[in-house]
Amino acid sequence: MRAPIDVTKQPYPVELIRQDAAFRGHLKVDELHLRHALFAGGMSEEISREVIWRRDAVTVLPYDPKRDEIVLIEQFRAAAFFNNDNAWMVEVVAGLIEDGEDLEDVCRRELKEESGLDAIGPLIPINMVYSTPGFCSERFHMFCAQVDASNAAGIHGLKDEHEDIRVFSLPFREAFAQWEAGKLPNSPTTIGLLWLGLYRNRLRQNWADPRGLQP
Repeated sequence: MRAPIDVTKQPYPVELIRQDAAFRGHLKVDELHLRHALFAGGMSEEISREVIWRRDAVTVLPYDPKRDEIVLIEQFRAAAFFNNDNAWMVEVVAGLIEDGEDLEDVCRRELKEESGLDAIGPLIPINMVYSTPGFCSERFHMFCAQVDASNAAGIHGLKDEHEDIRVFSLPFREAFAQWEAGKLPNSPTTIGLLWLGLYRNRLRQNWADPRGLQP
C-alpha cells in the first residue's frame, strides 16, 4: 500500500491541489495538480504531472571476492525492444518489494530465484537511488552479496512470472570493460560496477566492513 503524499516533508513549500487516478492496469498512473516554490521566490503556476506508481525494488550485485568475479543475468526487456536496442539486457539481480518485507530477505529470495545462488554472510548496502524520478516513483535499494561464482550457470526465473533468465559470471575487469564499451546500458548495473570499482580491494580483504579499511 502506497503512503499518501505528505507535503510537510518537503524542504520547500508544495501545494497539492488535486490527485487523480489516470490509469489503473499493470502500471498505475496518477495525475498530480500542484504548485511548488520557485528558487527565485514565490510559487509556480498550477501544473499537472503524471506519475507512474511502482513498488520499490531491490537490486543485488553478486560478487565472488575469492575469484574476483561478478555474476550477471540476461533477460528480455520490452522497453529496450521498443527503442530498437538489444532487447536481451545484461543486468544484476533485481526484484520488487512487497508490503512489509525486509529488504535483505527480498535480496536473498531474488538472488536464489534469478541466479540459483545463495548469499554468503552479510549483505553490503550500496545506496538507494530513484530509477526515473521525473515520472516514476520506483526506488532501487541496492546491495552487494557475496556468492560462490563457480556455481553461476544455467537458466533460472519463475515460469509463472514469464521469466527466462540466463546466468553467467565474468571477471570484474572484463565486466567493467564491457560497461566502458557501452554493452551494459542499465543504471543498477552501472552503479554496482562503479561502486565495486571503489570498494573491490577492500571487499577482498574484509567482507564484513569494507568501508572501514584503508584504500
